[in-house]
Amino acid sequence: DNYWGARIAIDMFNERGGVDGRMIEAVEADVPDPQAAQTEINRLIQNEKLTVITGLYGSAIAEVAAGICNRNNVLYWEHVSVVDRLTEQGYDNVFRVHVSGSNYGLKAGAIAADFSDMIGIDLKDLRLGIISENGDFGQSLAKGIRQYAEENGIQVVVDELYDAKTTDTSPIVMKLKDADPDIVIATSYINDGIDITKKCKVLNYAPKVFLGVGSGYGAAAYPEALGADAEGQIDLDPTGAPVLENLSPEMAELTKEFQERFKAENGYDAPVVGYLAWQATWVLLNDVIAEVGDVDDVDALIEAARAVDIPEGTLPTGAGVKFDANGQNERCVIAAMQWQDGKLVTIYPESLAQADMICVPMPSWSERGK
Repeated sequence: DNYWGARIAIDMFNERGGVDGRMIEAVEADVPDPQAAQTEINRLIQNEKLTVITGLYGSAIAEVAAGICNRNNVLYWEHVSVVDRLTEQGYDNVFRVHVSGSNYGLKAGAIAADFSDMIGIDLKDLRLGIISENGDFGQSLAKGIRQYAEENGIQVVVDELYDAKTTDTSPIVMKLKDADPDIVIATSYINDGIDITKKCKVLNYAPKVFLGVGSGYGAAAYPEALGADAEGQIDLDPTGAPVLENLSPEMAELTKEFQERFKAENGYDAPVVGYLAWQATWVLLNDVIAEVGDVDDVDALIEAARAVDIPEGTLPTGAGVKFDANGQNERCVIAAMQWQDGKLVTIYPESLAQADMICVPMPSWSERGK
């Protein structure tokens, strides 16, 4: 999904004339792990003579790529990875369009606080559960959630890491059931996110609000694996269901074309990751490379990136783009989305909402079955 978001953006950009009639050429590499990233990123720079690297999705992989790009004075433009360290190394040539992990966690904590108000619990009385996969992704998110809780006097009754590769998440779900938090924030990848939901049903555990964070709860594979049990589950992410009427006519037209092309290529609607990759790549092409008119002058590309000033609400996910001194986008927006009738719809904030929320507070599994 990350790949196709970027690929479609490049194709659309080229079809509109590229950079003064010159086409952007994408040189592709498969980097499934950090070792492959080291080999391939070096090959792309040394053999292919590339001056711009973009991708890469996984936090550990992105860190490797950013370090190599920094050593070789190559522009590195990250779509999705959230690990904090990516933009904390003092690299001048590294830019991340998506939110950082700890800031993502802070935003998730703020959304949980609003849900606390919706279910009639004062923050001072709220019991919060935090479970996170134990990689860089989960740990960065947990850090931000924990910080928000501490700053706002929220009682954390569970704060646990788990291995995303586990085939049985029963132990982590049992910890939640025993502690009985009012709201759970769970940071997961797809397989563990699905298994956590299954085990919640098996163990008959349903907190008042369950907020899933990341691809574990927002990907099309989630309802495909769970069927009706996905109904009402909430995902915290940039919105994967843009309201075209809220966008400029030009961006609405571009977004609609992207949606159609993604579905035609893959057979399903673009998920959040697809939108993140598409909009990040579009900004790279349209607001950085086209602005400079060349890809060989890396210093000019870096200067153009630092000058990008796109207001919040401009892009499909509701985000804008303005980088801080570390290359971190400051205008990221996180929404609450919910699975309703097999589709992920945005329910919060009101400015992005497409539908009213259901199952808040969450009914028991037996009640949901009715």
